[in-house]
Parts: sequence; C-alpha cells; structure tokens
Amino acid sequence: LTFQIPLIPNTTITMTKLATLATILLTASSATAFSTSRPGVINQNALQSSTTSLNLFGSKPKDPDAEGAPAQPGMMDQLAMFKKAQELAQKKNQLDKELSEEKIVGTAADGKIEISIQYIPPQLPVNPTPGYEATDVSIDEEYLAEVSAADLSEALVEAIRNGEKTATEKVGEKYKSLEEDMKKIMGGE
Repeated sequence: LTFQIPLIPNTTITMTKLATLATILLTASSATAFSTSRPGVINQNALQSSTTSLNLFGSKPKDPDAEGAPAQPGMMDQLAMFKKAQELAQKKNQLDKELSEEKIVGTAADGKIEISIQYIPPQLPVNPTPGYEATDVSIDEEYLAEVSAADLSEALVEAIRNGEKTATEKVGEKYKSLEEDMKKIMGGE
C-alpha cells in the first residue's frame, strides 16, 4: 500500500508503510530515557558505569591510591558552604552599615582642625572598593584668623588623611571577625 500526498499541483510524494514503520521503530528504540524497562531489551546505559553520580554525602578522593587523600565535597557539603557564604555576606553587610553610621574624625594642627569622615561601603560590582567622604569640617576660629592660606590647605589635607587612616583602621578591626569566620569555612583554622 502507498499513500500519495499532493504538495504542489501535479506533484506527489509516495511513502510506504515500511518507511513509516521504520521511523516509528527508530523513534521508539531511541526514547528509552523515560520509558520503563521492557523484558528482552538490553539497556545500554545500564551496562556502562555512571561517572555523573550526585555524591550527596561526599565522594571518593580523586586519586584513590593517595594516602590520606581527602574526600571531595558532596552536594550536601556544597549546600552547607553556600549557606555559610550567605551568612558571611549578611554579616559583612551589617558591618558595612555599622561602619557607615559611625562617626570617624581626623584631626590636624594640634586638634584645631577636625574633619568628620564617613565610610562608604563598596557598591558591588560597579565599585568594588570602599570609599571615604568628608562630611563635616570644624576649624578653630582663633587658628583660622592667624593661619596663612597655604598652611590651612596643608592642615586640611593632613586632617583628611588622618581621618581616612583612622577609618581604615576601624574597618580593619571590624573585618577581623569576618576574616576569622571565613578561615573557618575555608578550613584554614
């Protein structure tokens, strides 16, 4: 038996039942991924050893002959590490918030010039480095009346640098706890 399907006037394509059956058989035999096992059919995938196991609770060392080789982290270990990384990120954000609200003062000219510095947390990924901004300047009136413009300029720069140095030290102190937590996660302690 043959089928004739007109595509263009005066043109036909003939398909036989044999070609149709061959197509159905090829499709059915290649679609074993979601089908149940059938008696008499050998599953080629089952004969091969799987190299993509999930290893939910850890895996064998990459080099089994190596003595004392550590096991690779499994999926559960990786999820736990991911959770700890999220906790670290939250802790860092809290530290950044505390630092940005803290009053940091830089001084110069024997305390006659004071500059308040505000810590500006990094804005990832656009600006990955933290910054400092002078928010307030206080100059002793007697000092201002007797100082030259050049000396005043130099003292202002010194006060800003002193404030930034103080801010950097405070940031370092606050981040020590974060560094310790990170060492624990990475196995450095």
